[in-house]
Amino acid sequence: MVYFISGLGADERVFQFLDLSDIEHRFIKWNEPRKNESLSSYCHELAEQIDKNNEVILIGISFGGIIAQEISKIVTCKKIIIISSVKTKSEFSWQLMLASRLQIHKIAPIWFLRLSNKLTADYYFGTKSKAESKLLHQIIKDTNPKFLVWAIHQIMNWDSGELSPNLVHIHGTSDKIFPIKNIKNSIEIPNGGHFMIVNKATQIEQLIFDIIK
Repeated sequence: MVYFISGLGADERVFQFLDLSDIEHRFIKWNEPRKNESLSSYCHELAEQIDKNNEVILIGISFGGIIAQEISKIVTCKKIIIISSVKTKSEFSWQLMLASRLQIHKIAPIWFLRLSNKLTADYYFGTKSKAESKLLHQIIKDTNPKFLVWAIHQIMNWDSGELSPNLVHIHGTSDKIFPIKNIKNSIEIPNGGHFMIVNKATQIEQLIFDIIK
C-alpha cells in the first residue's frame, strides 16, 4: 500500500494530477494537534491510519516529507519518497536557518503568518497558471491557523536524526523554499518549483512508479 502525505495544511487535492489508478493507495488525513504536542506523538497518531500488516510505502510532499520520515521511525517501510522537502535542517535555506535559530515564529501573530503566506505564495511555490494559483490559495485559505502555527514550530525545531537507507528524495531545481543548492543526493526535476507535484505531475508520476516497482 502506498500512503500519500500532503504538505503543510494541504490535502489530497495536491495529488489530483497524478494518475494513481494502477497502484493501491491511501491519503493520510491530518489531525488537529493538541496544544504543545510533540512531532513524535503526532506522528504516532497519524501512523494509526496505516495498515502495518501489509507492505508500506510513504510518499510525502514538503512538510509531508518530514512527517513521512518521522513515521518511518515508527512503521517499517519498504520505501520513503520525499518530494519538494528536506532530509535534514542542513538543507534549509539560510533564511529558514536564521528563522529557526531566532525562533521568529514564536513572536509572529497568526494573522501575520497567514498574510505573508498568502502574499508570497505564488512566488515561492512557483505556480505557472491562474488555475494553479487558485488551487494554491484555496489550500492556504483552508489551512487551520492552529495547525499552521504548530507545524511551523515543528519545522523550525526538527531534528531528523539518522537517515533511512530506504529514503529517496525528488527535488526541483527551481524550488525557492528549499533551494536545490542546499539539497544533497536527490533526483532533480529541471525547472521544478515547490508546486511541481501539480505542474510537473506526469514526470513525477513516472519517477514514483519507477521507484516503487
